[in-house]
Amino acid sequence: MWIKRTVFLVLISLLIVLFVIQANSAPSLLQYVFVPAQSNLMGRPARQEGGEQEEETPAREEPSPFERFLASYDELVESQRDNLNAAVLSAHLPAVSQATEDNAAAGELTALYGDLHALDPKLLLSGRLLYQEDLEEGKPVAVIDEGLAIALFRQGDPVNMVFQMLGQQFTVVGVTRHKRSVGDRAEYGLMVPLKAFATQPAWEVMSVQMRSKGGSGTRTGLAKVLEQWQAGGNAIDLVKEKYRASLPLRVLLCLLGMAGALVVLRFAARQSARLVAKTREWLKVEYAQRLLHRYLGVGLVIFLMYLTGVGLLVFSFTQLLAPVYVFPEWVPAILVEPKEIAATFWNNQSAANSLLSLRSRELLFLDAIRGYILILTALAGAFLITPLGKLLKVFKKTE
Repeated sequence: MWIKRTVFLVLISLLIVLFVIQANSAPSLLQYVFVPAQSNLMGRPARQEGGEQEEETPAREEPSPFERFLASYDELVESQRDNLNAAVLSAHLPAVSQATEDNAAAGELTALYGDLHALDPKLLLSGRLLYQEDLEEGKPVAVIDEGLAIALFRQGDPVNMVFQMLGQQFTVVGVTRHKRSVGDRAEYGLMVPLKAFATQPAWEVMSVQMRSKGGSGTRTGLAKVLEQWQAGGNAIDLVKEKYRASLPLRVLLCLLGMAGALVVLRFAARQSARLVAKTREWLKVEYAQRLLHRYLGVGLVIFLMYLTGVGLLVFSFTQLLAPVYVFPEWVPAILVEPKEIAATFWNNQSAANSLLSLRSRELLFLDAIRGYILILTALAGAFLITPLGKLLKVFKKTE
């Protein structure tokens, strides 16, 4: 029975470690996801044909709504340069059709504008990744994943080949490895410059992804600035979400630490009683003055045993409370006021239960990882209840 329990615990522990590593592999970005107003995606109106032509020099053309939208984004990023290392604007559409003369497929489209190095680069199999000038000039080029390359071109290296998408022709400049995760909705995917489209499609969502220079305070400030720029979006702090994903493991380890502290304290109480009884026996054969060094040694041992138990208990308790500093929204304004406690609870509950939720691929991935870790830690805790209970009974008596 003990062998089976140990084997199960080892396997569960390995799976937990694997999922924690996967959670930590997510990028440390601040994401702001929003639905763009259709009026911001409009290009220049078509020129009127016919009519009298004035000989005077035509006035300078006014920027289109989409150009003004990108200009407002550039101004926002430039105003926050002291707080961030890089920022990129991405637009997303699911199941967009791509076609060649012989084949067709559907993949999730991601269009990019801004600082390309804000995103973690994918593993390149052939060709090249998008260049910064591709985004700035709006070149009709695309980086596709290997699955889409096979589906469209029946080969894994279709660099410089073309395909049609949303009424435009794009040239493949690179192929990347794609491993579908729980955050991906489509089997295939591709990336193109946002400015490559002559007419902007009706994007499902857009997101601004930023790498901040500071900590949680800086990210909170950036989220407020983004909310003022485009109201109605959802700010996602992936640093906090990665921390949240590992919370079940933190709770389990803290509870185990507290149980271990109780074991140490009970052991200390039992051993202290034995040591005190032994010092009494010494007095029957020796004077107290000659036993002073022994008493000091015994006292030091007793002190260290209790110090270890209390220290482990305090450390476990403080680590259990540490998430409060990462998630200050959990803390009521007045800790002992029932109304403040209820208001804090319902504010967090309302935010979690919104009918319409704007999420990102990385957030979906971390939510799934957190669910797996929660199940595994619950199983590990269930397997540990019996041995911990028996261990506590061993040191229950202090006589």
